[in-house]
Amino acid sequence: TENKYRGCGGNLKTRSTELGSAVTGSSLTAVLPASILILKETTVKKSIVLSSESRKELAKQAKVTKEERRAQIDGRHKYLISRLADGIDLSEQQVEDAIISDDKFQLIGQFFGPNGLKKLLFFYQDVLQQKSNASLMSDGSTNSLPQKKLFITMGSTEDFTGTCAFFLRTSDEVITASNVSQEVNFGMFDCTNGNILQGLESFLSQIMIPALKSQQ
Repeated sequence: TENKYRGCGGNLKTRSTELGSAVTGSSLTAVLPASILILKETTVKKSIVLSSESRKELAKQAKVTKEERRAQIDGRHKYLISRLADGIDLSEQQVEDAIISDDKFQLIGQFFGPNGLKKLLFFYQDVLQQKSNASLMSDGSTNSLPQKKLFITMGSTEDFTGTCAFFLRTSDEVITASNVSQEVNFGMFDCTNGNILQGLESFLSQIMIPALKSQQ
């Protein structure tokens, strides 16, 4: 009886060893059932398709949003756009495209309203922008290149390293296309050298102080 059990144990051990060798020494396709591999491959393909469809849907929504905002552009917006284009040396079309693509576009409406925002700030500086066809690096990051970008800002969340353009209200009246040039002041100062104080000092000495003296 003892020999019989030993024999059975030996057979089980041998079979277990053979199975282990088959798993470790063979490819995954040789060990796993074909149905599991097909299911896995189908799931991966489905994920890729869904990801592509999601990107297309987001792009479609962004396009609709931009066109809706473009339809809202009136004389007040065009005044801001023309001042920004002249000051930053961009075309008015470039400025308009930047504004309607901005996540903070609603701040412009808040600036125009009665008792609205006292200031409206724009930064024009290098920002890291991911390429649309960028591939993942080995560390999980993506290829990004610094590019000049004009964007609306509250002035408290982004580092200031370029040019700041600002609009200031002179009263709490609602801003219209007919009074925007009287109710809104425009100014700029440069900080491309990374020194905000120097940029502000230059703005005050070259623009603000001469303007105040001319009104005396």
